[in-house]
Amino acid sequence: MNLWEESFSSSIENKMKVYADKMKLWEESISSSLDKVVEQKKKTETFVESHLQDQTRFKESFLETIDNFKLQSENKTEMYERKMNTLLDSFSSKIQELSEAERKIENTMQASLHQEQNRFNASFDKIVELSNRFNTSLQEIALKEKKDKRIRPAFFSTLLKSVVLSNSNKVLIFDGVKVNRGGGYDPSSGIFTAKRDGLYHFSCVIYGASGKDVGYQLNKNDSLYVRGYSNNGPYEASSISVLVELKKGDRVYIKHRHPGQTEAVIGNDHSSFAGYFLQD
Repeated sequence: MNLWEESFSSSIENKMKVYADKMKLWEESISSSLDKVVEQKKKTETFVESHLQDQTRFKESFLETIDNFKLQSENKTEMYERKMNTLLDSFSSKIQELSEAERKIENTMQASLHQEQNRFNASFDKIVELSNRFNTSLQEIALKEKKDKRIRPAFFSTLLKSVVLSNSNKVLIFDGVKVNRGGGYDPSSGIFTAKRDGLYHFSCVIYGASGKDVGYQLNKNDSLYVRGYSNNGPYEASSISVLVELKKGDRVYIKHRHPGQTEAVIGNDHSSFAGYFLQD
């Protein structure tokens, strides 16, 4: 073998050695890489498995949570339903109570209204009755006034028995009524009461006993209107005649005016008192 061949063979061997070394390194590298890949695969599988486990646990937890929520919701729904039923029962009871109260109130109001209506009807009947009475009274008053205006009051009355006037200013009562139109003269008191307004004429005759003078006067209401005097001669008579303006209800009478003396007036129709209406 020549030098060139030896050199070439040596070069080839070197190259083959280098190549073998590189192949060994490459194989080692590949093996290492494969180991890493396997390890990474294992890690990946472990991660995936762990992730799947976590996912499974999460899913189970989620499902459990959903179940718990559903259960709680169902429990709460049942609780709310019970509460709603309780409230509805309470409302129903309250509504019944309110209905009963309304019915009682309505019955009470109807009874009260009926009573008030009865009272109103009774009051109205009384008012109608009073109104009818009032109208009747007005009609009676109107008729009476109309009648009073038609009637011209007049009276004439004498003294039936002699009267001794002893220390008094008593009213002389002429009790022998002859005329009493309109009923204005009262023979029990000796007083004439005017039944209507107007102008009246009055006269009085006093017949005194022998030896006795008699002082007398005509009064309008409680006031002196005119005086009269009968002398003490034997059976002297005295008279007065006057016109008097009277209002309805005014009183006219004859009374003794010497309360400190004892005087006598002859009766037996000798003394008299008269009066009559002249005009409005």
